[in-house]
Amino acid sequence: MLIRRIARIFVSSLALLLLGLGQAFLGALAVPPNIQKAEVEVISNPKTPVPPAGQRKRLILKEELSIGQKEGDENYMFGSEVIFNTDEEGNFYVTDWDRKRILKYDPVGNYLLTIGRQGQGPGEFQNLSVARFDKEGNIYVTDLVSQRISFFNRRGNFLRQILIPDVFEDLYIGTKGGYVSSRTIPLESATGMAFKIVDGFYNDKFELMTEFNSQVSAPKSPSGRDSTAMAKFTAGILSGIAFRPTPMHSLAADGTIYFGFPEDYSIAVFSPEGRKMKTIRRNYEPIKVNDRDKEYFAVTRAKPFVTRTGGGRRSENEIRDILKFIEYPANKPAYQGFAVMENGWLVVLVEFVAGEYSLFDIFDENGRYIGQFKADLPADYGRFFFFKNGKAYALVTDEEGYKFVKRYSIKAEDY
Repeated sequence: MLIRRIARIFVSSLALLLLGLGQAFLGALAVPPNIQKAEVEVISNPKTPVPPAGQRKRLILKEELSIGQKEGDENYMFGSEVIFNTDEEGNFYVTDWDRKRILKYDPVGNYLLTIGRQGQGPGEFQNLSVARFDKEGNIYVTDLVSQRISFFNRRGNFLRQILIPDVFEDLYIGTKGGYVSSRTIPLESATGMAFKIVDGFYNDKFELMTEFNSQVSAPKSPSGRDSTAMAKFTAGILSGIAFRPTPMHSLAADGTIYFGFPEDYSIAVFSPEGRKMKTIRRNYEPIKVNDRDKEYFAVTRAKPFVTRTGGGRRSENEIRDILKFIEYPANKPAYQGFAVMENGWLVVLVEFVAGEYSLFDIFDENGRYIGQFKADLPADYGRFFFFKNGKAYALVTDEEGYKFVKRYSIKAEDY
């Protein structure tokens, strides 16, 4: 489960490898949620939504803007690893990991400017994360290789930087101070490839204050230097990515922290200071990984990874050999990703069918399961969809592997 993050550090610092897919089917009898009052509130929901009378909800999403081109103006052409965010005015900030830059677009999709470039100096990147915003409204970006947080104003001018110890992945600056992040700590081992991954809330000195989850991994070295051994080693990295449960966290607009590890269907909720407040659970049925899922993973995840880590020098036969050694789990994780709406609703992506639809669950601000809906929103492995400014946003990968940034209008309705 942790090989994905190790691959980011040891194989070309691939900072945007994504999550496996998860699903939960409809089914079972409709029984009210079981809410347990304890030190930490636990909201246990059944398989099917059981909202208060007249409040069964679904969201209608309609695409209204797409940014990205397969060819043409390079300011609209994205690399294979992309993530993005928007500010309160609706401007887009697209992180293009391949080119080590952030592209800014206005609310109607016009290119405005480029922030940063590849390099080691102030305001330059060797590796970069999504653009986020501090309480002053400045942009901050985490560089895992340079181990620093760089700050820019909205015009793209470099302001300052903060050095960070070790590798802090998917870092948020808390609304009341501190950091929410996943820290990778190297451990001593015979192979030199052992790590402890600690997801949690850290203070301003990067000291752990609240642990959400921790895991240790010590992956094996290649069994030899021949082509088959190296192909199996690379396939082993990809096997640790493909449809495996991976810890994930997010911050709501008010600073509330959401953490999930989809080995089961549960999401923990913490205060902005890192105090655990409640856990939202849902009974579910696991979904099998099918051949179409494997094919989509090979095109959108495995082949770009293999090409990048091989420096573009691997032949088609070498790539084919690596792909055939990938081992897939029988089932997908319990869910694929989640995002918090501005009204406090939690929207969980439980299934993604490439080229067809995404299936979402809705939980209200109290954690009650109030609806489920399908949408033509092919979010890229669940990591890159979010809600802001009354809109929904997603990163979409087509079946050829091209990336597009999209915005959707939202309409909530009873059904």
